[in-house]
Amino acid sequence: MKKEKRFSIIITAYNIEKYIEKSIESVKNQTFQNYELIVIDDCSTDRTLEKIKRFEDMEIIEHKENKCLGGARNSGVKKAKGEYVIFLDGDDYLNNKNVLEKLDKLIGQDTPDVVYLGFELTGKKEGFIIPTQENCTKEYRIAGDRYANAWSKCWKKDFLIENKLEFPENRYYEDVIFIYKAISKVESYLIAEFPTHTYYSGRPNSITTNVSFKNIHDNLYNIEELMKIAKIGKSEGLDTKIQKEIQRCKERLEEIFESYKEI
Repeated sequence: MKKEKRFSIIITAYNIEKYIEKSIESVKNQTFQNYELIVIDDCSTDRTLEKIKRFEDMEIIEHKENKCLGGARNSGVKKAKGEYVIFLDGDDYLNNKNVLEKLDKLIGQDTPDVVYLGFELTGKKEGFIIPTQENCTKEYRIAGDRYANAWSKCWKKDFLIENKLEFPENRYYEDVIFIYKAISKVESYLIAEFPTHTYYSGRPNSITTNVSFKNIHDNLYNIEELMKIAKIGKSEGLDTKIQKEIQRCKERLEEIFESYKEI
């Protein structure tokens, strides 16, 4: 059955009052209008929700309890009616006003499980990350992808539902298990060789810049889950993925130790 919208844009927000308006406006200003916008406020304690409510013609979900980024995305997917789902973190934004128009033309009459997206880095790091045939193989996307996140892909909604793909809730690094399971099941894909998102790298007070024992705990959770999958049967790139997560855990522990020594 044909979906009533081509895209569902899901924006997640938690205490990002300085950034959320730009994120929403980047969607509202698109030349392509056959989309729905769903914004989830995950119990912000600043003026984020107030700023979200300044906008009209979009679905607003207000969480009653904080579920972290994974839980917010799950809430958005459950509401989504579009053929394809695009995740957008509330401190990031669509790269230009033609993003959705170009994606619509790229997909055309095809029905890929996923479209790999290019994006621009700004902030602490700058540059462009553009997908190619070489870095879109299943093995690379599982084991070698430096930016293994949900928002650098455009997901077919039915693919997510049929494979029961959900994010872990109340955890950091929620992308790790989701991406592994999703990419393992991908059978068809397209490549968007242009930037769709602008990703703000190194934002103060973000999960990646403020490392705590919560980060370590959730890092270990991902390692444990990947090892459980490994026990069931070998999968392409899984050992490499586990080794990288172990290395990240070590680096985060060292970062905490260095901060402790400075006290």
